[in-house]
Amino acid sequence: ILAFYKSTPQVVFWQFANQSFNAVVNYTNRNAKSPITNKQIAMAFGSATTTATAAAIGFKYLFKTAPSIFQRWVPFLAVAFANCINIPMMRQQEVMEGIAVVSEDGEPLGESKRATRKAMTQVCFSRILMACPGMSKASIDADLFYGILRFSFNTR
Repeated sequence: ILAFYKSTPQVVFWQFANQSFNAVVNYTNRNAKSPITNKQIAMAFGSATTTATAAAIGFKYLFKTAPSIFQRWVPFLAVAFANCINIPMMRQQEVMEGIAVVSEDGEPLGESKRATRKAMTQVCFSRILMACPGMSKASIDADLFYGILRFSFNTR
């Protein structure tokens, strides 16, 4: 995503590819006891990938005139924002119905929407944290590298 983020078609392709992968991960990590229809899956996938791609393009244009170091953070910002959209969309059945809550002994206590919100908040936060080291370091390294290249070619 970081290397091919110059043109709008590249942004669209890479965000769509990334969010498609994330949608599959979020679907497989859902509560399997929550039934979901193929129509709901298609709607969630379409909403998640479209919104994520639109956010990426929006961030790209919002930071268009910003210094290059900030422009290099756009893919990370878009991925972080998109995860916060994609996760609830792909797990919408859990959002609507709640997740099972059990006691320490494993006894079912019922369904909780509050537990769902807390769990999804933690998942979103952890996904952003997992992406942070690689994407932020790569952004900083790329800016330094291109700065060195510009300097070395301009000294002649």
